[in-house]
Amino acid sequence: MSFSEEILSWYDANKRDLPWRGERDPYRIWLSEIMLQQTQTETVKGYYARFLARFPTVADLAAAEEAQVLKLWEGLGYYSRARNLHAAARKVAHECGGVFPTDAAGLRALPGVGPYAANAIASIAYGEPVPALDGNQARVLGRVLAWEPELKTPFDLLKPAQSLISKDRPGDYNQALMDLGATLCLPKAPRCGLCPVAERCRAFREDAALDFPRKPAPVAKKEQDWTVLLMTCGDKLLVRRRPKGLLGGLYEFCAVEGWHDTEAVIAILEDMGFKNPVILEALPDARHVFTHLVWRMRGLRAACDAFPDAYTAVTPEQLDPLPFPSALRTYRGLVTRKQS
Repeated sequence: MSFSEEILSWYDANKRDLPWRGERDPYRIWLSEIMLQQTQTETVKGYYARFLARFPTVADLAAAEEAQVLKLWEGLGYYSRARNLHAAARKVAHECGGVFPTDAAGLRALPGVGPYAANAIASIAYGEPVPALDGNQARVLGRVLAWEPELKTPFDLLKPAQSLISKDRPGDYNQALMDLGATLCLPKAPRCGLCPVAERCRAFREDAALDFPRKPAPVAKKEQDWTVLLMTCGDKLLVRRRPKGLLGGLYEFCAVEGWHDTEAVIAILEDMGFKNPVILEALPDARHVFTHLVWRMRGLRAACDAFPDAYTAVTPEQLDPLPFPSALRTYRGLVTRKQS
């Protein structure tokens, strides 16, 4: 048997039971693939089901408000995916007649659909023989080939991957490699004895599986310090919607970059347009790790007599439907506990 035939034979007997498996509806495949980027499969299952219950078709998703989409996405992280998901749904609904493009090149024209997602959707939904190179596929192929060059992106393996893909079952082949990487060809503890292509794997034969794929040295995460303020005006809490960029479109509490003493914080708040700000008490510290960034946060409870236009005053009940980032869960939880 060929490499692809061995992979597919193993897949037919061992494929994972996932909610989106067996789908040919490009909407559902697209939704699952976008959610699976940078997120563990077990986490995605629940979000996938909730999204389909709320937005069963691309038209339903396109008709939603962005805040509704972000709220449903809350906790899944990498929120640009949700904003792009919504923008892509609107493009399909309003510019494509409600029909997804039928090849990888067309799919890449949708917001948030990169080379991997485009190839995955095109191969699974339409049978286009294009490799869906993600981290799992790159690890399998990098080891099978004992690929010496440093892999800056999985698509560095595009040429050999294209030569190995099944022309008859490209979607199943891509999912088979994903499953193999997720269950057997693991990063730190590969289960080579169970691998269906171990005898074809140069890294296995050379007892060097952990040496591949070769990756660039990790980049140190940048650290940022923030003072987060649960600021009230009267009996309402002040929040604002973040602009474009990191966590754009989500809501947040008042925040001041850096850690400062009480006098300095008050001066900064006055410069921001808060009238007569006062610090009431200290709150717990918190920390949140993004892909290339770490937020180190100190919390304060504060009050003011008036606030700048960028902020909105809300009751705890009005706070609940607003989409907030997981980075602020510690401080949002304090609002909830105080209410109860």
